[in-house]
Order: sequence, then C-alpha cells, then structure tokens
Amino acid sequence: MHTLPVSHFLHFEQLENDQLGKFFDSCAADGAECLSLTPPELERLAAEPLRIRLLQTESARTGIRFLNAHAPYGDGWDLNCPDPVRRPELLAGQKRFFEICASLGVETVTLHIGTNDSGRPADELRNRARESLVELLPAAEARGLVLAIENTLFPTDTPDELLGFLAAFRSPSLGICFDAGHANLMDGTPGKHSDRMVEWIRRRWRGNVRFETDTLASLLPHIVTCHLHDNHGFDDEHLLAGDGTIDWPALFGRLAGAPRLRSFQNEANMAACRIAPRRAVERFRAFGRREARLHA
Repeated sequence: MHTLPVSHFLHFEQLENDQLGKFFDSCAADGAECLSLTPPELERLAAEPLRIRLLQTESARTGIRFLNAHAPYGDGWDLNCPDPVRRPELLAGQKRFFEICASLGVETVTLHIGTNDSGRPADELRNRARESLVELLPAAEARGLVLAIENTLFPTDTPDELLGFLAAFRSPSLGICFDAGHANLMDGTPGKHSDRMVEWIRRRWRGNVRFETDTLASLLPHIVTCHLHDNHGFDDEHLLAGDGTIDWPALFGRLAGAPRLRSFQNEANMAACRIAPRRAVERFRAFGRREARLHA
C-alpha cells in the first residue's frame, strides 16, 4: 500500500504560461512527484491548446507526472444533467477533456454522477447518467483511461447508486473514486443525527440524511483511486489528511484490500486551509513510512 503514488491538487489554473516553469520547480523542490489536473485547469487547457504542450514540456523537464484528473462538474457537466439542449455539449466537452488527459499521461478521470437539485425523479436522473456513460466509456477506453465515479454527498451517488452503474456496465474502464472525506460525513456513527450536518447537505436530503453503514466496505472491490482529505464528520471541510477525525492508519489498512486501487490523491483545500505543499507531501510520506514499518 505504501508504494502507491500520491498526486496532489495544487491549483495553478490562474498562472500565466510564463509562470509554469517556476511553479513546477517549486513543486519539485517541495517533493511533489505527481499532480492531479483540476476541473478549471482542464477547462483552460481545452480553450488554450498551446498550454497542453507547455505542461508536457514541464512534466518532462521536472519528472512530475499528471497521474489523475478531476473532470469539470456541477450544472452542465454532471453525468445526470437532464437538460436536453446542454447534454450534447456536455458529452462532447468531456470527450475533449479525455483527449487532453490522455495526452498528458493521466490514468484516471474522476466524474460526478450529479445532484438532485433539478427536482427531477430519481429514475430519470439515473437514466441520464447511464446514457452519459454509454457514450463516454468507449471514448475513455480508446484512450486508455479509467473513469472513476465518486461517492459524494447526495441521494444520487450513494454506494448503492454507484454499484448499480458498475453492474450495468461491468467495464474495466469504469471504477470508483473513493472519497474518504465524503465517507466520513455520510457514514453513521453513534449519536450522529441529520440536524448536526451542514445545511447544504441536509437540504439535498430534504432534511433527513440517510447515513451509510460502511461506505468503504461497499465500494472496496471497485476502487481505482482515492480522494483523501479530512473533516470532523459534519461539513465537507477538505482538511489535510490527519487534521480531522478520520482514523487514517485504519483506513490505509483497509484500502490494502482494494484489488483495483492504483493511486491516492491529496484533495485537501490547500489554499483555504493554508496548507503549504511541502507539509502535505511530508504528511503523506509519513503515512507511507508508517505503512512500510507495518508491512516490513
């Protein structure tokens, strides 16, 4: 488990092209070996193809890999988008993002099923997501990518919902992005009640959050990558792993039983939580050293 690579969400989409070299040098100095492409960076790359070549050059120069990517999400990008006018643009855009990811050596692309904010019936939203995957999976497979659907915080992407999509397709190009922070929020613990959850999560559940028994156990056989961040169980804080209430040694021990797992991703909100990249790199190295000692 300790040998798996870690990619970091270090937002650089606002940097000008002539600042990229300095950014990559800084990442290398801090010890980061892999990066995750963020949704806004993918959108910028689609609009500025020259920037793709610059990232390829900097990656080759510094040895920093683009291991994973998170596709744009939200209104107009989620798989269950019900808007018939937007859907063709959505699918064409996601395919373009896949092309960009493949050109940069990315292995997994995380996608969101989507929320229930539209108010449409659950069956309709589920069918829209399936229709999206019917079209997107062949495009991903052709480029050697694995699409990873993520457990977030909504009735539309519970473990049961995600497993339904996996059963419908049974494709090696489709797996799970296990989000540890989201699982910490949605798993029930003694004394945990809906009224303690942050308002925007309660609202999606019409005030009555349905907690899971064990998200990880449900998804373990299908996990291909993980979003790792922390919280205190009631709000999606995106703290650095180890700064909240998740039992990380126990989690890593259980993830050792995930047969398809190929990478970890540090998805802490580095800017909002004022986390220096070097500190994040060192935190994950410390986790790795502990795992190495346990398995020595």
